[in-house]
Amino acid sequence: MKRKKVYNLFQINLILFYTFSFLLVPILVVLSYIFDLYLVASTNNIILVADIITLIVFVVGFVYMMITRDHFERRLKPSYPKEFLWLILISAFGVLGIGIIFIYLGGLLYYVPHVVIPLFLSTYLILFIVGEKYFNVNLLKR
Repeated sequence: MKRKKVYNLFQINLILFYTFSFLLVPILVVLSYIFDLYLVASTNNIILVADIITLIVFVVGFVYMMITRDHFERRLKPSYPKEFLWLILISAFGVLGIGIIFIYLGGLLYYVPHVVIPLFLSTYLILFIVGEKYFNVNLLKR
């Protein structure tokens, strides 16, 4: 029987950090859409501010990850369901944000489901594979 590899908390946090950094612009766009900032500012300014915030968060987060690397490399758990839940939440808001960015860039509301649904399905497939391999969480057994 082949045993699954157990990853340390640092590697799990790296997966979460890179996913969050990659999807932070769409997440911030979701927040701007919720608070109707598109009525006050142009979409270019909203995306520019989101890019600047993403750059700052990435630099600060990267420095923090490198400082706490030794501490988190020594921590192991057999599975990471709480961390996987965070990954699902980040991915869900990121996919929703990509749909809103589609609207901001001039796409018609009629075509938003044509963008969001395939993106959601591919994201769920990627989450299924990543959950099995790294987080030791099976989405089919829940």
